[in-house]
Amino acid sequence: MIKFQNVFFSYSDGDSSIKDITFSIKPGECVVLCGRSGSGKSTILRTISGLIPVFYEGELKGKVEIDRQIPAELDSEERANLFGVVFQDPRSQFFMNSVQDEICFVAENIGLSAHEIRQKLDEIVGVVGIEGLLSKNIDELSSGQKQKVALASSLILQPKVLILDEPTSNLDEDGVKVLIKIIKKIKDRGISIIISEHRLEPFNEVVNRFLYIDRGMLRKVWSKEEFESLDNESLSKLGLRPKTINKNTKNKKSNDLILDIESLSFHYKKTKLGIDDINLKLYKGEVVSLLGNNGAGKTTLCKVISGLLKENGGSIKYRGKVANRNLRNKFCYFVMQDADYQLYSDSVVSEISIGKKITEKLKKDMVDSLDAFSLNELKDRHPASLSGGEKQRVILAAAYCSDADVYILDEPTSGMDGDGLHSIIKWVKLLSEKGKIVVIITHDSLLAEATSDKFLYLEEGKQIKEGKKVLYEYN
Repeated sequence: MIKFQNVFFSYSDGDSSIKDITFSIKPGECVVLCGRSGSGKSTILRTISGLIPVFYEGELKGKVEIDRQIPAELDSEERANLFGVVFQDPRSQFFMNSVQDEICFVAENIGLSAHEIRQKLDEIVGVVGIEGLLSKNIDELSSGQKQKVALASSLILQPKVLILDEPTSNLDEDGVKVLIKIIKKIKDRGISIIISEHRLEPFNEVVNRFLYIDRGMLRKVWSKEEFESLDNESLSKLGLRPKTINKNTKNKKSNDLILDIESLSFHYKKTKLGIDDINLKLYKGEVVSLLGNNGAGKTTLCKVISGLLKENGGSIKYRGKVANRNLRNKFCYFVMQDADYQLYSDSVVSEISIGKKITEKLKKDMVDSLDAFSLNELKDRHPASLSGGEKQRVILAAAYCSDADVYILDEPTSGMDGDGLHSIIKWVKLLSEKGKIVVIITHDSLLAEATSDKFLYLEEGKQIKEGKKVLYEYN
């Protein structure tokens, strides 16, 4: 179904490329591309989908065939019938307001009758399990629900190939389990699936092979059994995420109370959703992980803490005094989940220093940050040209060079490889040692275990549990 034979591609602007890639995927097979950020995985997906070299210009050599057709030579209707694509951020591929309109968008564009569209809609909605979402506005959905809608939209024409780019990056544990169940159903239909991913273990149930890409080349191919036999040391050497990680061991807790959050509440006017009666004390050097399913209120809570939103009730005291939004905005640094919202400059190195006064300390911090987040080779690149994981590292490097007292990280390992995970763990520990408070919104249990002193669980905007260790089943 998918055939790569001695494929080379180099971008016209000189960015990363792929070299001499050869592999094939049969109908109904599931193959996962793995490797460090920037290794060439996304380039392979773009070549399969025909975006290379039509949209992403450059020199393409070798043989690329999808169902014996050359993807770059197909028109839009032929592509839509041949393969479906789900991007890392589903929002980037939505065009309509309602869920039903979005799912039907492609089918309507190629001129299918209303009867045909209804039949296809009913079938694919059942496969993906979103019967209750059809009448909803897309903006009202959680990240996991948006992922399901994107899947349904890509599958409505019953393509022969499904392409998934980092499908678990915005999903909680329940969402990942649902995704795997959906992939099983898709495989049973004979659809070939190719996935680019860093969180590999969840796919053991459905994968046929893992393809390891390194510096643009296919270096290793593992069966499911061969991959399962790899130990943490082998995975880490390859830049992949370990299966387990050493748990955090910290010194005696500080008695210096920095943030005292009491009865905090906030509700969005339109949806009435938000947070209720949150109580939390954060001490100097403490690291806390906020856990809970998509839509539980974790990001909302942190936006209130950082002053991006004004609370409806309760208070936040900073060093014993009530802190208004303006003050909180000064002592908090919020690293958003979507790195694109915080990228403004024309190079990595200027992005890290943007808005800051150039001092000897800043210069030293910039050197340290480029090293800490493995950005030296990328320092002159435009941020827009980077992979999702690389962009995330740039934002974290910029945060590293700030002088805040409270750092808030929203899914910092989203789209991160094993090297990136270890870098963030190291940086969080360094901030803690410096007496900074770090609040981490995460679904990544490895990150939480390795860094955090405290774990706060939210559900539907309410604080349901607080503890000193990760609880995998807390409902």
